[in-house]
Amino acid sequence: MFQQTQLKYLIVCFIAALTCAAFAEAQNIKLQYGDGVQDGKRSMTGAGHAVRFECPDEDQWYLSAVAVHGSRYGTPKAPRDKFSVLVASEDLKDYLRIPKPYSLFDRGETKWVKFNVPPVKIPKVFQVGLFFNPTRSKGVYVGIDEDSSPTHSMTIVPDDASKNTSDLQGDWMIRAYVTKKTPKTPRTLGNANENAAKTATLEAEREAKLLGKARSITLKHDQGATEDHLNVGGAAYTVEFETPKNVEAYVWETQVYASQFGGRHDAEAVSADVYVLDEHRKVLSRTTFPYSLATYQKQWINIPMLPTRVRGKFYVSIDTHGGKTKGLYVGYATKENTKIASTDEIVDDSIKPAQWSSKFDDKQWLMRVKIADRPVAYGPTEQE
Repeated sequence: MFQQTQLKYLIVCFIAALTCAAFAEAQNIKLQYGDGVQDGKRSMTGAGHAVRFECPDEDQWYLSAVAVHGSRYGTPKAPRDKFSVLVASEDLKDYLRIPKPYSLFDRGETKWVKFNVPPVKIPKVFQVGLFFNPTRSKGVYVGIDEDSSPTHSMTIVPDDASKNTSDLQGDWMIRAYVTKKTPKTPRTLGNANENAAKTATLEAEREAKLLGKARSITLKHDQGATEDHLNVGGAAYTVEFETPKNVEAYVWETQVYASQFGGRHDAEAVSADVYVLDEHRKVLSRTTFPYSLATYQKQWINIPMLPTRVRGKFYVSIDTHGGKTKGLYVGYATKENTKIASTDEIVDDSIKPAQWSSKFDDKQWLMRVKIADRPVAYGPTEQE
């Protein structure tokens, strides 16, 4: 009798488990195009892979997971870098970026890789994009399924909608998993201003943790907007700063509005230099940083600095070691004061305006510097 009761209990549990699994599967719907057979593959330098999806009905849906038919290339060991998943409105004006580790993908044969994302509240028509920022030593091939016409896919360029194209033969092999199950705290899409505010909040939290008891301010001449950006080969981009009330302070971080270009270099092995100069433009310190701090998207990047004591007027200068095939574009705005910024060359232990640099006199390089009332030391986790 006991064995029969136990058997019935096990059968009930088994049926309940199957029912729960079926219910969970019904709650998550897979959106896809094509027949699932790869006909080609591609890695996009300076751009991203995006696919347009449409929810099954007018109800509220949430993105819960993404699947990509892809494979990693480059070094045997996956880099510590992360790629970006972009969840966006149909016109790409409202969006949310979600970082994911490169280690999700294996080298070799392409295969389906599915990963969860924090639940995102999505409109009926939405896009999912992937930005891998590939270099010669790292990247991900994304499969192309030509059994899908017309295409629902795009090649998108961050911050430059004029370069977005939809002439792919077929679709990127990207799938979206959506659910009607309402999460407790779903993430939402935001416009550029809202996303900038979120980034500023996270930046303030990072800075507070790093500074401890030190007090810090940011010196800047710009309002945050960029008219364009340039790569001036063989030159250093220099901006003049001054400590408030001529007090002594320590430079601990430089920010520059920049993006990377070129795809045949190892962004972790290729580096640039940032210098702190005294009021006579003599070099006080030099900090080397890898290209990998920048992506192919124009954005502010933070460069951890060797703590450098300054007082009164000083300069910060960046030498990107750029050329025709690789480098960093540096953003600029038209400057009102021609003495604030210059395009320079390195001469012995000084960095001074080059003779040929007058044609860049109207450029205000978008660089900022953070100073503190005491030296700020980066630990291993801050520099990674």
